[in-house]
Amino acid sequence: MPKTFRCHLFWCGHERDDDAKASCAKRGSWDIGTQLKKAMRERGLRDEVAVTKSGCLGQCSVGPAMIVYPEGVWYSVPTLEDALEILDKHLANGEIVERLVIKD
Repeated sequence: MPKTFRCHLFWCGHERDDDAKASCAKRGSWDIGTQLKKAMRERGLRDEVAVTKSGCLGQCSVGPAMIVYPEGVWYSVPTLEDALEILDKHLANGEIVERLVIKD
């Protein structure tokens, strides 16, 4: 039986070969995502929260991008501090970080 989590965050780790187009990886998503995963474990959330690298999430213009399920909340996460705020507020307590939400 697969492990289930209360919520699941996917962070974009996509890097484009084309220098003309920005990518989340070129904007630091690898470091942000790996540090976020480490912080999630350090906070004791490993059994209830999943943090997973994904391919392109299609939000290149506002990346680094992340999405949290089951809510389906999209975030633009320019810094590690922003990612940690999402961890502490949204992933740990269910509070959406409105200032980082990607709007339609």
